[in-house]
Amino acid sequence: MDSPPLVGGTRGGDDERGNMLLNLLIIQTITFIGIFFLLRFLFSHHLNDALARLNILHEENLVKEQELTEELKRAKEEADAEIRRAKDETGFILEEARNEGIRLRMNLEDQAKIQVAKIIADGNNEVERLKEKYMKETESCSLDLAMKLVEQLLSEKTKESLQQEFISEIISEITKLPKDQFSVDSDRVRVSSSQSLSKDQKENLQRVLIEKTGREMIFEEILKKDLIGGLIIEIGGLVIDGTLKNKLERIIPYFRKK
Repeated sequence: MDSPPLVGGTRGGDDERGNMLLNLLIIQTITFIGIFFLLRFLFSHHLNDALARLNILHEENLVKEQELTEELKRAKEEADAEIRRAKDETGFILEEARNEGIRLRMNLEDQAKIQVAKIIADGNNEVERLKEKYMKETESCSLDLAMKLVEQLLSEKTKESLQQEFISEIISEITKLPKDQFSVDSDRVRVSSSQSLSKDQKENLQRVLIEKTGREMIFEEILKKDLIGGLIIEIGGLVIDGTLKNKLERIIPYFRKK
């Protein structure tokens, strides 16, 4: 007679545990969904911030590029204006020379010919002097602009690679020079560079200089960031310039001849 109530009690306990498990499962599911959406929101927020920063950097680069373009344009306009002014002055000088020749020829034919020749020669010399003057000024402006462009456009990693090439090149050039060009009394070497030389670079440079001078050298290293690339080696009165600026100074006249 007592068995049926016990069976009923067992079923009630199972239903209660089942409900608890179901509730727990629902809570865990809701929690998981909430965490998922929270993480998704945070990821989206950070992604938007990163994209915004990239857009800002892109805009800044565009502005810098525009500024450089305008600066180059201004430099070209100034150079063209200087050249036009030089041509105008040249024309004026030549005109004065012709007028003077006419006046002198009217007074004394033979003397006039001599004076005309002299005036024309002087005018041509003045033209060449002015042309050389303005070309040098133009080259100087071009060199400054080129150095600024290199400094602005090259990354630090690219500058380091460029520095490695400059150092290797100058060591190679020193190796090719005859020993009689290294007849110096000083045993001190001053090396000016935009970046510190590595241990291997110093050792290679010391080795080459010892071979050329026949003596141990005391190194003094000076950092000059404005060199951008390359280095200057000074041994007493001997100066070896292997800088980027020196290379550009030698290249620009070549373009003028072209």
